[in-house]
Amino acid sequence: MQVLGDALFTCARCGRIESNTSALVADHKIPHRGDVDLFWSVSNLQCLCKPCHDRFKQAEERTGRIGGE
Repeated sequence: MQVLGDALFTCARCGRIESNTSALVADHKIPHRGDVDLFWSVSNLQCLCKPCHDRFKQAEERTGRIGGE
């Protein structure tokens, strides 16, 4: 919830502002792959709306392209 509040409930990808927190995701910028420190690192989290997370971010992770790398 801290990540969503710090982002003012705004998606980091599309800029959508969402008051319904169930439509937002605290997303890992870098996949943690079991790394506990990376999992809990607030600096590794960003607010995404569910459509951006489910559509774009998941596709990036499947192809190995994270954050435009």
